[in-house]
Amino acid sequence: MGPKTLVLASLAAAALAVAAPSYADRGKSSQNGGAATPVSHFGNATVSVQGVVQSVGGSTVIVRQLDGSLVSIGIGKSTHITVDGHPGKISDVKPGFVLVTTVKAGQPVSTLRFLRLS
Repeated sequence: MGPKTLVLASLAAAALAVAAPSYADRGKSSQNGGAATPVSHFGNATVSVQGVVQSVGGSTVIVRQLDGSLVSIGIGKSTHITVDGHPGKISDVKPGFVLVTTVKAGQPVSTLRFLRLS
Protein backbone atom coordinates (compact mmCIF):
# COMPACT_ATOMS: atom_id res chain seq x y z
CA MET A 1 0.00 0.00 0.00
CA GLY A 2 1.58 3.27 -1.13
CA PRO A 3 1.57 6.49 0.90
CA LYS A 4 -1.14 8.06 -1.28
CA THR A 5 -3.44 5.06 -0.80
CA LEU A 6 -2.78 5.09 2.95
CA VAL A 7 -3.72 8.78 3.18
CA LEU A 8 -6.93 8.23 1.19
CA ALA A 9 -7.85 5.20 3.29
CA SER A 10 -7.26 7.20 6.48
CA LEU A 11 -9.44 10.03 5.19
CA ALA A 12 -12.18 7.59 4.25
CA ALA A 13 -12.09 6.02 7.72
CA ALA A 14 -12.25 9.44 9.38
CA ALA A 15 -15.14 10.47 7.15
CA LEU A 16 -17.02 7.32 8.04
CA ALA A 17 -16.52 7.94 11.76
CA VAL A 18 -17.93 11.44 11.42
CA ALA A 19 -20.70 10.47 9.01
CA ALA A 20 -22.18 7.67 11.08
CA PRO A 21 -24.18 10.08 13.27
CA SER A 22 -25.38 11.95 10.17
CA TYR A 23 -26.98 8.80 8.82
CA ALA A 24 -28.84 8.41 12.11
CA ASP A 25 -30.47 11.85 11.88
CA ARG A 26 -31.07 11.48 8.10
CA GLY A 27 -29.96 15.01 7.33
CA LYS A 28 -32.46 16.69 9.68
CA SER A 29 -29.79 18.71 11.46
CA SER A 30 -26.64 20.57 10.61
CA GLN A 31 -24.72 23.52 11.86
CA ASN A 32 -26.62 25.87 9.59
CA GLY A 33 -30.16 24.74 10.33
CA GLY A 34 -30.35 21.87 7.85
CA ALA A 35 -29.56 23.78 4.64
CA ALA A 36 -26.38 23.17 2.69
CA THR A 37 -24.14 26.20 2.20
CA PRO A 38 -23.19 26.69 -1.45
CA VAL A 39 -19.44 26.87 -1.95
CA SER A 40 -20.00 30.17 -3.78
CA HIS A 41 -20.87 31.75 -0.39
CA PHE A 42 -17.26 31.46 0.78
CA GLY A 43 -16.22 34.61 -1.14
CA ASN A 44 -13.05 34.18 -3.16
CA ALA A 45 -11.50 31.69 -0.75
CA THR A 46 -10.05 28.36 -1.76
CA VAL A 47 -12.03 25.77 0.17
CA SER A 48 -10.97 22.21 0.94
CA VAL A 49 -14.01 19.94 0.91
CA GLN A 50 -13.67 16.53 2.53
CA GLY A 51 -16.68 14.56 3.58
CA VAL A 52 -19.43 12.11 2.82
CA VAL A 53 -21.89 12.58 -0.05
CA GLN A 54 -25.42 13.03 1.27
CA SER A 55 -27.20 13.52 -2.05
CA VAL A 56 -26.49 13.91 -5.75
CA GLY A 57 -28.61 15.96 -8.16
CA GLY A 58 -28.11 16.69 -11.83
CA SER A 59 -25.78 19.62 -11.19
CA THR A 60 -25.21 19.57 -7.42
CA VAL A 61 -23.56 17.37 -4.81
CA ILE A 62 -24.39 17.85 -1.12
CA VAL A 63 -21.55 16.81 1.20
CA ARG A 64 -21.44 16.54 5.00
CA GLN A 65 -17.94 17.72 5.84
CA LEU A 66 -15.81 16.34 8.65
CA ASP A 67 -16.93 19.20 10.94
CA GLY A 68 -20.59 18.21 10.42
CA SER A 69 -21.53 21.12 8.16
CA LEU A 70 -23.33 20.61 4.86
CA VAL A 71 -21.86 22.05 1.68
CA SER A 72 -23.42 22.25 -1.77
CA ILE A 73 -21.05 21.96 -4.74
CA GLY A 74 -22.18 22.88 -8.23
CA ILE A 75 -21.09 20.67 -11.10
CA GLY A 76 -20.45 22.13 -14.54
CA LYS A 77 -20.04 20.59 -17.97
CA SER A 78 -16.26 20.95 -17.69
CA THR A 79 -16.02 19.30 -14.25
CA HIS A 80 -13.86 16.15 -14.31
CA ILE A 81 -15.12 13.38 -12.04
CA THR A 82 -13.12 10.43 -10.80
CA VAL A 83 -14.43 7.49 -8.80
CA ASP A 84 -11.78 5.36 -7.07
CA GLY A 85 -9.13 6.96 -9.31
CA HIS A 86 -10.91 6.17 -12.57
CA PRO A 87 -12.79 8.57 -14.87
CA GLY A 88 -16.47 8.64 -14.01
CA LYS A 89 -19.64 10.63 -14.37
CA ILE A 90 -21.95 12.14 -11.81
CA SER A 91 -24.46 9.29 -12.26
CA ASP A 92 -21.77 6.93 -10.86
CA VAL A 93 -21.73 8.83 -7.54
CA LYS A 94 -24.04 7.68 -4.74
CA PRO A 95 -24.75 8.85 -1.18
CA GLY A 96 -22.11 7.45 1.15
CA PHE A 97 -19.20 8.04 -1.22
CA VAL A 98 -16.36 10.17 0.13
CA LEU A 99 -15.48 13.40 -1.68
CA VAL A 100 -12.01 14.93 -1.51
CA THR A 101 -11.45 18.15 -3.44
CA THR A 102 -10.36 21.76 -3.34
CA VAL A 103 -12.73 24.39 -4.68
CA LYS A 104 -12.04 28.02 -5.53
CA ALA A 105 -15.25 29.76 -4.47
CA GLY A 106 -16.94 31.65 -7.29
CA GLN A 107 -15.25 29.53 -9.98
CA PRO A 108 -16.42 26.35 -11.68
CA VAL A 109 -15.21 23.17 -9.99
CA SER A 110 -12.54 21.58 -12.16
CA THR A 111 -12.17 18.15 -10.52
CA LEU A 112 -14.17 16.11 -8.03
CA ARG A 113 -12.54 12.96 -6.62
CA PHE A 114 -14.88 10.40 -5.07
CA LEU A 115 -14.05 7.21 -3.19
CA ARG A 116 -16.33 4.24 -2.61
CA LEU A 117 -16.03 2.90 0.90
CA SER A 118 -17.16 -0.59 0.04
